Amino acid sequence: MMLKIPRKLRRKCRKIFSRNFTEMQQFSQYAADVSDFSSQYGSETSISYTASNLAGKCNIYPAYGDFTQACVFRTYGPWWKYAPSGKRKFKRTPPGFVSQDFIELEFEYAVHPTKIEIWETYNPGTIVRILACDSSGTDVDRGMTREGKEGRWKVLWEGGPEKSPPESRIFSPPLRHVPFCTRVLRLEFCHDLCEYYTELDAVCLHGEVSQGNYILSGLEGVTSRSRIDDISNVEEKLDNLSLREQENDTVGDDAISIEELPEEVIQLILSYLDIPSLCMASVTSKFFYKHCYDSLQYTELDLQPHWTEVNNFALDSLLSRCHYLQHLNISWCGGNQNCISPTTFSRFLKECGRDLQTLYMSSCKFVNGEVIIAVAENCPKLKELDVGSCQSLDGQSISHLSKIQTLERLNLYRLPVDKDSLIKVLRVCSNLKHLNLGATRIQESRIDTVMKVIGSSCRNLISLDLWRCRLTDEGLGAITENCPHIEELDLGWCSNLRSTTGCFLKLVKNCPNIKKLYLTANRTICKGDLEAIAKYSRKLEQLDILGTSYVQTDDVHSVLTSCPKLIFLDVSFCGNVNEETIEIWRTEFPRCSIKKSFQD
Repeated sequence: MMLKIPRKLRRKCRKIFSRNFTEMQQFSQYAADVSDFSSQYGSETSISYTASNLAGKCNIYPAYGDFTQACVFRTYGPWWKYAPSGKRKFKRTPPGFVSQDFIELEFEYAVHPTKIEIWETYNPGTIVRILACDSSGTDVDRGMTREGKEGRWKVLWEGGPEKSPPESRIFSPPLRHVPFCTRVLRLEFCHDLCEYYTELDAVCLHGEVSQGNYILSGLEGVTSRSRIDDISNVEEKLDNLSLREQENDTVGDDAISIEELPEEVIQLILSYLDIPSLCMASVTSKFFYKHCYDSLQYTELDLQPHWTEVNNFALDSLLSRCHYLQHLNISWCGGNQNCISPTTFSRFLKECGRDLQTLYMSSCKFVNGEVIIAVAENCPKLKELDVGSCQSLDGQSISHLSKIQTLERLNLYRLPVDKDSLIKVLRVCSNLKHLNLGATRIQESRIDTVMKVIGSSCRNLISLDLWRCRLTDEGLGAITENCPHIEELDLGWCSNLRSTTGCFLKLVKNCPNIKKLYLTANRTICKGDLEAIAKYSRKLEQLDILGTSYVQTDDVHSVLTSCPKLIFLDVSFCGNVNEETIEIWRTEFPRCSIKKSFQD
């Protein structure tokens, strides 16, 4: 049955359309600031290889290669997944969600986005999603805008990672329409197909805004055009608009109702639904409500893929279903809209944290001291905790984690860490296996003290990330002499370590199980160190000696020959290793991915 739209209603619709399609201004603007990001290659106190380099106009393009002025993330390729520190994969993760890193950009003016240009100047093809945020403010308790609407992030474009030609490009995908103006964009990245670090130069947002709403001085390429063309088909669309009443489908006599299936079969079927689908199914009938609210369906929650939809209301609605929750990934949730309050999440942990073993909360702005206290008081069985890049945490808050003695994994990446607070935690974590202190801001004079505590209290350690930490050979010795099970050690950019002290020789002698060893940018690595690696590290799978000027081709070749399990080797900026030699090695050792960065 066709239900025609009444004439009176159609007239009102025309007035609304006509009022909305007014004279518009079209202009372009580069990002003014980087407001948030998940990781970066550079340090917090530098401008080289940092996320902040994505703000402003491009200054690298059309050159292609490795430039310090670019925005660069911490990881690339699949090798991080293969390392001993690789994380568990959550169930019910939508196959379409592949994002691993993100960066959020703020622009000076809110516009309706019509085009986005992204300058990729090294290893392009990692961008998988572009989102826009409604520029209205939100109410923290309800996750609502001041106008009463839900605080929104909307996808402008999404796709998979791709292998792109090794040349700089301006990436400008087709955009979806969003019903609001924005001054905040978010780019998400997947590095799985990337052969080396991806580097970005600039982002330009093109958009429209009604005349009179903004002072348009200082903007790039301001133009004006009428949107008459956009309303030329409005009346035609209204004439064709109708509502169709669906007829009931007939069901065969031999059909089997899902209600007749055994309960365990029904639960198995529902276990294949992701969380939003499970929630939607619960409102279709009393039958599905009963099964979709079963707490056994919520022992594992991966909310990171749904970070745009997770707010206080969503958490409160999950309370009654998560009594047996064991694994929770809420990374990236909350965001700039502050849709999750520390109080709400603390209440959630109080109700649902007693069986929690895994809690990933990386890059969550709502994670502060109050949340850490809630974790310590309500999660007695916790084994894995990730609070990397949670910039609302202060240095002393982690001391409360000393109440949890079951921790096996702890990620403190990019946090300002107080030495005494960290030591308090480490002394009770005798089962700790994976510790990430990469880019933590611990005072240089105190980092060796922390290493000594790790050596005395965490002897079961398997992986230790000390990226950009300022430890000395004394601190490294405390680790290598007391943690014999270590399989992964990241000493990248630890500039206080000196080969002349023999610290690297002792490392490989005392740690025969080492599989991943990053000595990135240590300018003192020499022939003797590589000879020791070739002799003692037969299980080695990944080695990074970027920036070493003292080693010769024969030294590197001995490592390739003596370490049959080697699948990754970075010799970028090793002055004595040329590209011609590397091409020969790639043929001789096809199993190993050999990296050498360059500049045009």
